[in-house]
This record gives sequence, C-alpha cells and structure tokens, in this order.
Amino acid sequence: MAKTLKDHLEFALESLEEATFKRFKRTLNDAQVEDGYDKIPRGRLEKADTMDVADRIISNYRQEYGLQITVEVLEKINKKDVAEELRSAAGAVGPAGSTAPPLNPSTGGAGARPSGKHFVDMHREDIIQRCTLVDPILDRLLSLELITEEQYDLVRVMNTTQNKMRELYRLMLGWGESDKDQFYQALKEQNGPLVRDLGGR
Repeated sequence: MAKTLKDHLEFALESLEEATFKRFKRTLNDAQVEDGYDKIPRGRLEKADTMDVADRIISNYRQEYGLQITVEVLEKINKKDVAEELRSAAGAVGPAGSTAPPLNPSTGGAGARPSGKHFVDMHREDIIQRCTLVDPILDRLLSLELITEEQYDLVRVMNTTQNKMRELYRLMLGWGESDKDQFYQALKEQNGPLVRDLGGR
C-alpha cells in the first residue's frame, strides 16, 4: 500500500528523541497559524503519541498546510534534517494524499471515478443526506484504525445521521485514496442501494 502524507508525518515524528518530540509538541502548540485554522488544544497534544499527533495535524490543518506547519516547527526546533527528509518524502504524495495510481473506472473498482474524483467525494452531499446506517461504518473504520476511539465517540454522539456523516467527512479531509476506498467498501456493505443508485458498483 502506498504511503500517505500521514504515514510520512508519523515516520518523521518517530525519528525524534523523546525530549525533542515533547519540544515539537510544545512548539506546535505555540506556533502562529493562518487565518481559518485553529490551534490544536494543548491538552490534546500533551500525552499524544506520534500517531495521534500526525492524525491531529491532518485533521486540524488538512494536508498541504499540515505539511507546511510541521516542516516549520521541525526547523524551529533545529531538526532541519528531519524537516528536509519529510519535505522530500511528502513530495511524492499526490494531491489526494496517496501515491497509489487511480483505479480504472471500467474495472468497477472501489473508487471508480470517471471525473478523476473519488466516488465518496463526487457524491458527498447525497451520501450525507441519504446514508442511513452510519454506526456500522464507524465500527469498520475503527477496526481498520482509520479513525481513533476519540473520533469514533465524537461522531457517534451526533444527534442525526446527517450530522454524523458531516463530521465523518471532516475527519476524512486528510485521507488518501486507499483510505477512501475502505470507506467506500464499508458504505457499500451497509448502504448498498444508495451506492448503486449513485452509480457505484
């Protein structure tokens, strides 16, 4: 499976010594962020491991800005070598967050998308409005470790299925093609008629 930007972030953070990683988290929390973005709450970072921090960076700042702010923080804590390695590695990641080639629509693959966009992106509005079984999808995504326990609980407490799907789509902002394929498969298993009605296979 091709590496996503999140994978590269995790690898970069794992290369830091424990004390340096703590410094990274403090500096990340103190960093000035662009308008339209909120800082990650300090309490969410203090005990977070490398996987959690990478996940929060992508969730909070999306991919492009998440990479930018991570590189800036690494440079601020004098880990320019790690910053440069991350920048180089992430350069191979495509705009959707994965180096995996697009699936051929004619094969009926999970992400069949004649427009170049993934099925779940093309039909975002319909899926949000019409998906009825969300909890089984969350169970599948949690078992695949595409969402954390905290994210799972956050989505489940939403009061309507539409709000659950909106929050799930927000969490998907940093996902690559293969992650979206997993979401598509779970969606198809639990809401097959909807997927077929939207032209999925």
